[in-house]
Amino acid sequence: MAPITNTLIRYSFSPNSFFDTTIGAPVVGWGIGEVIESKNSAYPVKSVVTGFNLGWEQYTRLNNPQGLWVIPDGHDSKIPITEFANALGSNGLSAYAAIKASVNFKKDQVVYISSAAGPVGSFLALLAKREGVFVIGSTSSDEKVEYLVKDLGLDAAINYKTKDLRTELDAVAPNGIDIYFDLVGAETLDIALEKLKPQGQVIALGALAAHGPPYESKYLGNLGFIISKSLTVTGFTLFHHLHKMHEFWAEYTPLIANGEIKSQKQTVIKGIENAPQAFMDYLNGKYHGKVIIDIANL
Repeated sequence: MAPITNTLIRYSFSPNSFFDTTIGAPVVGWGIGEVIESKNSAYPVKSVVTGFNLGWEQYTRLNNPQGLWVIPDGHDSKIPITEFANALGSNGLSAYAAIKASVNFKKDQVVYISSAAGPVGSFLALLAKREGVFVIGSTSSDEKVEYLVKDLGLDAAINYKTKDLRTELDAVAPNGIDIYFDLVGAETLDIALEKLKPQGQVIALGALAAHGPPYESKYLGNLGFIISKSLTVTGFTLFHHLHKMHEFWAEYTPLIANGEIKSQKQTVIKGIENAPQAFMDYLNGKYHGKVIIDIANL
């Protein structure tokens, strides 16, 4: 499950032609499946595939395999197959490609990540920590704060629902922030613009504040800081970086397999009939890490 599914449902907006968002079509999302019939030699029968265009359904017929990849070793994978819907899926690729395209970390930098316990935010945090920078994450519960600090090794984590985000950022980063990975937008982005150092960076990967009620637009009062501080703001969408999937797998599959990079937290929910409620709970912040619906055994 991913927030983009909510965008597609609400706005019938497709960032790429392989999404069918018409009324009555299966809900789209990242999935894993086994090929049971194929006229394309790149996707042989019994191969295990993953990609965006596997809908919330037990069987999917594809005429356009764009955005679909064969998982190396498939049924014999040395790591849990669900990792290809989690750290080695769209979440990990988003984090990897965003950093590769936009960031050159320096050891003394302070990095802030909103929604840091989510599937993209947590992988961003892991990759940033590997570069030796000081990483701050914000999240929505004390349980998630503990997960970020104890399990993922962040230097600081903030529960923005019970703490004042401005005050807490001042406490843990008194000299300001160098890089902000924005997965939330709205007020969180506004506060980050205030706390960024001159020549700081914003990499905008998501807008979770727009995915749940209330849906009205949030006014940003600190946009002037982009000019006065000479900030660099970079918008990022995964759909411009899908060609990097095999490069990403080659670099990070061994690191996850040998435990050098920790597996991210995931929740597996059985049965497609439970998908709608699980999706609403996901958008409302009930889970941290990836939520996966188990429709059928491969």
